[in-house]
This record gives sequence, C-alpha cells and structure tokens, in this order.
Amino acid sequence: MKIWIDITNTPQVSVLLPIIRHLEKKHDLYITARNFSETLPLLEQNGIKHYVIGDYKGKSRVKKALGLATRIWQLFKDIPEFDWAISLGGNYTSTIARLKGKKSIVFSDNDISFKLPAYKFANYFIFPKYFDYASVQKKYNIKVDQIFAFDGFKEDIYLADYERDENFLTQLPFKEFITIRPENLKASYVPKDSVTIVPQLFEKFKDENILFLPRYEEEKKYANGYSNIFIPEKPLKGLDVCYYTSCMLTGAGTFAREAALLGTPAVSFFPGKTFLTVDEVMQEKGWEFKSRDVDEIYKYVKGTNKVKRDSNSKAVLNQVLGFIDHIIHSNK
Repeated sequence: MKIWIDITNTPQVSVLLPIIRHLEKKHDLYITARNFSETLPLLEQNGIKHYVIGDYKGKSRVKKALGLATRIWQLFKDIPEFDWAISLGGNYTSTIARLKGKKSIVFSDNDISFKLPAYKFANYFIFPKYFDYASVQKKYNIKVDQIFAFDGFKEDIYLADYERDENFLTQLPFKEFITIRPENLKASYVPKDSVTIVPQLFEKFKDENILFLPRYEEEKKYANGYSNIFIPEKPLKGLDVCYYTSCMLTGAGTFAREAALLGTPAVSFFPGKTFLTVDEVMQEKGWEFKSRDVDEIYKYVKGTNKVKRDSNSKAVLNQVLGFIDHIIHSNK
C-alpha cells in the first residue's frame, strides 16, 4: 500500500512517529510537513524523510482560510498517488483524499479547532475514549463503524516506547528546574484579546531555575534581565523535559498532558474559557491544574510533588496500531 502522512504542527510529530515506524515496515510512505514552529527540526532529528509544503499564515482567519485553500491546491498538485491518507487533525488529508477518490484515517482529540473538512470527508476516525466524539458523530452524521476509540489519551501512543535520556540534564545549566511554555497567542482557537502571563510568571518564580521554551522568536525577550532562566538553542525532547522538570507550566495542553501521564505536576494557563475534553478529564482526575492566576499557580507549584502513576501506554499503542492495520486490511 502507498500511504501519505501529513504533519502540520509540532505535537503531531511525536504522535505519528510510532505509527510511521510501524507502517514503514510493510508499506510505502510519503510524508509531507508544514513549516511551522519546531515541526521540521523534530522530523530531521528523528531521521524522517519529508517534503515541505506550505507554512504558517498567521492568526488572521482570512489568511488562515487562504492558507488552507492554497496548501490544499499545492498538495493536490504535488503529492504522488496514494491509497490511504493519515493525519492528526485531518483537514488537509481528508479533503485531498476525497478529491482523489482515496480513503483517509483521521486522529483527533480536539473539539475546539476548526475541523469541518476532516469530519465531513474522512472515512475513518481514531479517537481517545475521553474525547467527546459522540457529539461530533451526531453533528456530522458519522456512522458508528467509522469510529474506533482507544482506551487512553493520544499522548499514550508515543509514551509507550519512551525511555528517558540519562544524559538529558547535561544540556541544561541546572538539575532542578520548572518549565514554562507560553500560550499560543497566534492560534485561531485562542481568543483575540488574549495576553500572555509569562512575564508575571517569571517575576513570581524568580527564586526558581526556569527552563523557558518559547514558541516564537519574539517571545525570548520575556527572559531579558533574568539570570535564572535558560532558553535552549535547539528543540529539546519534550518527554525528557516532562520527565526531569519538577513542574510543567504551559499555556496549551500537550505538554501538560504529557507531564501528567508521567506523574509530573502540570499546570495549564490556557487563555481560552473552553478546554479540550481530554484536558477537562485530566483536571477532574487531579492530574492537571488549570489557572491564569499567578498567585494560585505559585501556591500549587510550591505545594505539589511528582507521583508514581500506573501506565497503560503500551496497551494503547498496540490498540491504535491494531485499529490502523484492521482498517487498511479490511478495505483492500
């Protein structure tokens, strides 16, 4: 089988990597990527051959819509023939697959971002059981036999094979630290009037060593004047950061969920009022703390510690790979 895999954002690299390793044993893969954030460097670090098509168009909804249409046209023209398309998100792959009369599989746990093309055009869906896919199914008239739900979170897919790097701390100037990752204020799912609280966090935690992981170059200025803040020159392995940090503070969800599953205290200061269902589940479990109040965050960080958390990540990975094999082999 010829399988096309499209990667458009940094967290997708981790999720799709074990799937790529599995599929490349028996199938011919063609991988495309959008030039956004640390997506390309991470693909290169993992030795994944890819073809760059498209880049980030900014937060403007008009520019995003034009960017979506432009990239769809580029993909339609440039990618070779394929039998299946697979992606996390699915707006591009499901649209191209439908236009070319091919089949597509979409992974998703996101009930905030724009996903209309994915839910309208994809043939099969793989969701975590914690995702509120029943509402998606009803809204887009998706049939029951199109949906496969796995018993975990999407982060479990790549946590299954995680082995910590014993030398990770040699890349940092300290051994004990907290990690801060800013809000993605350029994302369309973040309210337009949102502002960052990172400068206030830096001031509040000036007694702590801080590993700062900015999303964009302009965010580095927040660290000016602080001797306790370290910004790495190249992307670090996210799971190692989550494992070794004493607490993960992030303006989004992926790092928080990764840290939580590893037993590391996790804080999400996401600026929107609506969280992903998967984050709400983690918050209900007490694995993830949500707040944009700097004093509340400080109190939580100072009063919490790492815990030993039982993992079913390997079972999740096997379940997901089984779903993919079943879908592909049942539709030859």
